[in-house]
Amino acid sequence: MLTARTLAEAHIYASVMAAADAPDATAAAAEETLAEGADTWTLNVRGYEIEVPYASEQAARQVGARFGLGVSQLVDAGQWVLVATTYARRALDLDLAYDNGPESERRSIELNWMFAADALTEAVKFLPEDAEAIPAEVLWSELGRQTYRQQPELFQRAKLVDDLEYYRGTLDDFRALHGGPSA
Repeated sequence: MLTARTLAEAHIYASVMAAADAPDATAAAAEETLAEGADTWTLNVRGYEIEVPYASEQAARQVGARFGLGVSQLVDAGQWVLVATTYARRALDLDLAYDNGPESERRSIELNWMFAADALTEAVKFLPEDAEAIPAEVLWSELGRQTYRQQPELFQRAKLVDDLEYYRGTLDDFRALHGGPSA
């Protein structure tokens, strides 16, 4: 059985895998069940059964690591880069169209910027301390390897750092302009 560090990581994995399996399909609401066991939750979503240890989820929450502590063993660096890019694109589109509408719209933009930054932080965890890029050897998914072949620049240290700063900075700017936790 698959194991995720957090429930959020489990959901990301199921979404990425479902998109990879049917990239042209419209994302339908996924039937989801969450069962509680002695030491873990078992999440069944989009045909994937994923365990999430209570201790792992709790540790991540205590330090504010949305997707978990340590390096993911479930989602590879290429998948994290794509997740970050997807959230950032969505955030930018919503941000540009935002006209001080309802609180739910403001919160959606904020969450998309936060998820973009957090997902890119997960990709950066695969970057060796002395390396200029995430090595191809750490990519185990076909989607991750394909992304690396098609857009190797996304895995360069400078690009990762610049994008992460942009996501965080844009979130801070949005909050300063429209209200939010750091405003």
